[in-house]
Amino acid sequence: MQANFSNGKIDCRQSRYHAGALRERHHHGRTWVVFTFAGSFALTMRSGENLLTPKSLLYVPAGEAHSNVFGSQGAGVFVTTIDPAWIGDRLETANPETEKPRIAPPGFLTGLALKMYREFQSPDTLSDLIVEGVFLELLGRWFREDHFSNRSAPPWLRQVKGFLHDCFRESVSLEQVAKVAGVHPSHVAREFRSAYDMTIGEYVRKLRVEFVAEQLAHPQKDSLSLTDLSLGAGFSSHAHMAAVFHRVTGMTPSQYRKLRTHQSSDRTSIS
Repeated sequence: MQANFSNGKIDCRQSRYHAGALRERHHHGRTWVVFTFAGSFALTMRSGENLLTPKSLLYVPAGEAHSNVFGSQGAGVFVTTIDPAWIGDRLETANPETEKPRIAPPGFLTGLALKMYREFQSPDTLSDLIVEGVFLELLGRWFREDHFSNRSAPPWLRQVKGFLHDCFRESVSLEQVAKVAGVHPSHVAREFRSAYDMTIGEYVRKLRVEFVAEQLAHPQKDSLSLTDLSLGAGFSSHAHMAAVFHRVTGMTPSQYRKLRTHQSSDRTSIS
């Protein structure tokens, strides 16, 4: 299914990928914004490896090389593509940001993505205007949020984020985080959520899942047991890690390891 809005400048489509599908390294001539509404997939870009889970958003600038491998349940995505010049003409102050890929966590800007998706599914004479307005609002809020999070957050909050990156595999309490920041626990909890659109606990969970995924993505680490990996990532047990990993990615750790090993084998055979 495919539709064009804003006099053909905004191309929207819905795509489904079967379980284990692999897309080798490629790039697009237009900028893509991808909303994952079902399933999950692993994405490799210059910035590293990432997991796209349900209700997450992906922004891929034109020309950005990337590869995809889809999860055990496949994936359903809503894709919006546009000419980079079209974005630049409308978001002049965000021009430098439009050249960088980005991923939004599940829940962030989901309402706007779903509004576009509903117009796509049931268009009428006003859909063209609505889609353009919603899409520009989505990009504007996304770039502004990233600008605040990465550049305008107070030094103590950036220090908290760095502390979590260093200690996410350990048991960390809100009191410890507050002590690092030098502020009250309730204040650090409130300001962290405001700046990064997730709680401290959710951020630690995200870091742990990303750590596990990175370890599973390398065939040379196949000898590492999942139990050892679970404990090394900060989970209380293999069962705990498997449950969280599946809830976030839609795959078990074993399924994810198998998919990434298959992807690596395909690359080797092609080269």
